[in-house]
Amino acid sequence: MTATAPIAPSAPAAIERPKAAHNVFWLVAERGLKAVGGLGIGILIARHLGPENYGRYGAAIGLATLAKEAVMLGFDRMIRRDLAARPQQAGAIIGTSIVLGLVLALGVALALTAAVGHLVDDALTQKLTLIVIWMAFPQAFFACEIWFESAGWTRPLVWTRNVVWLASLAGRITLVFSHASVVAFAILALIEWIVTYAAVCGLLRRLHCHELAFSFDFAQLRAWFSEGRPIILMVVLNSTAERLMVVLVHNLARVETEAGYLSAALRITDIWWSISTIVAAVFLPRIVALQRTDPDRCARAVQLYANASLFVGVAAAVAVTLTAPFLIPWLFGAAYAPSAIVLVIVFWSGAAVFPAVARAQFWVSRGQVALELPCVATVALVQLGLAVLLIPRFGAIGAAVAMTSAQWIGLYGVTLALPRLRTASQAQFAAFRSLLAPLETARALAGFARGMVRKG
Repeated sequence: MTATAPIAPSAPAAIERPKAAHNVFWLVAERGLKAVGGLGIGILIARHLGPENYGRYGAAIGLATLAKEAVMLGFDRMIRRDLAARPQQAGAIIGTSIVLGLVLALGVALALTAAVGHLVDDALTQKLTLIVIWMAFPQAFFACEIWFESAGWTRPLVWTRNVVWLASLAGRITLVFSHASVVAFAILALIEWIVTYAAVCGLLRRLHCHELAFSFDFAQLRAWFSEGRPIILMVVLNSTAERLMVVLVHNLARVETEAGYLSAALRITDIWWSISTIVAAVFLPRIVALQRTDPDRCARAVQLYANASLFVGVAAAVAVTLTAPFLIPWLFGAAYAPSAIVLVIVFWSGAAVFPAVARAQFWVSRGQVALELPCVATVALVQLGLAVLLIPRFGAIGAAVAMTSAQWIGLYGVTLALPRLRTASQAQFAAFRSLLAPLETARALAGFARGMVRKG
């Protein structure tokens, strides 16, 4: 990790920052709003398009998401850390990130444009993909968002992003009720992403441009690549495996509606998985601070984090197992009834996904990110291998089995097989004992959260 440097009076850190509790509130409120609104509009779009076209749209968006993640290459973790540790160099960090992002965006967009004919097998899905993959370009400015979060200025960031999101929500509702084609939804998705980052960059320029001297720092770029090689490889493997699942179902399943069934299930699970990242952003800074000031309390906090991660993943899977057969037809319509079993299977990966995210984020904070590489590589290879074997016969259900099996094998199987990982993952295995006392875990988590709020 980069050592913390003295903070200059003119740096963004010198500004009086809002309390951490306020920042947490705005981030969680935004996530909650987008979870509810996004799920609602996603259901409307799915009902409007039907399983076949919704599957095409999901395949195109999956490739666009792959392009966006390729632009970040996992550097967002290091950029977030460096902005917090060296706020006086924020201009160089952001400027270097933007230049790198633009170069990567151009390369990724051109590569996917050239390869789209081989990735998807029908003309309409190819057309949708050629529209949405250009979302990679505005993604190049993601460091501007990270600066607001690192500097503690989440409120104006959240307001700005959500004004654009609400406008796009209204646009999607209009498209649904005007019986628009699937192409119109792809165009709106691209416009939303461009306007969002234009608004965020405009906000940064208006509020804090005088504090930031933007520049390109080749030494910073070289340091990211030197440190980030394991992260780059993990992002490539993980993103490829995750984002190609709908594409594989679209291309390999015997019935074209299977991709729509998987897309409907992933619409719910993607929102739920994102909660794990929000929780990490909220609690890990406190855990890292405790590591320096109170190692014993830090160890208890790490174990609590592991306990809560496993408990949330298991509890959500049980709840979905009991409700999905009724919930899916009610939300998406009878045409999507086969998505219920797909959703249940995928949700049981949560007992591996949530603990894996908690462990990975903690390892990043300690500069041990390379430890995660064997698990991520295994998840990607097992998922893609099982998908190719199972999808032609079982469709979306085969894809769900591949995804869940890969997560469990990648986290628990590989960790048990490798002594170094097993030693570094004691908290994740000890968390299984906490499932016998869920109320105790809930009380301890609430106490930790109250302490965080009091300290602000």
